[in-house]
Amino acid sequence: MALVYTPETVTSSASTSFEEFLDILAGLKLSPASTHIDLDRRRLEVYGNSVKLSNREYELLAYLAGHADEIVSREELLESVWYGEGLESQTRTIDAHIRRLRAKLPEADLISTLRGQGYRFNSTPSVRVSNTRVHTLAA
Repeated sequence: MALVYTPETVTSSASTSFEEFLDILAGLKLSPASTHIDLDRRRLEVYGNSVKLSNREYELLAYLAGHADEIVSREELLESVWYGEGLESQTRTIDAHIRRLRAKLPEADLISTLRGQGYRFNSTPSVRVSNTRVHTLAA
């Protein structure tokens, strides 16, 4: 669930009174996340239903979600997701994987193509990305 607040009026005062704060809280609405990307369990859920992803689709989605709202170049994806498997930057494999991911996501514009620059995962309140993996050290 995400809290969504869209103010009806903009106040010029930097300080908010307690009553105004209570009014803001009363105006908050809970909005369920339509998409949940669980990086720990390698799962994608759309409207509560598990969506099957290939390993490479998952790795691509996880990398983009981990760099949300940043432009990720094709070269960076080839190096980080395809581990420099000898693919050239002009290869269409990234485009094909992005196209398959978009078909599985409820919002087509969740992953943007920026011509000549790369791709961007657009964070929105309807998408929740969780990554709570705990690392332990052995003594």
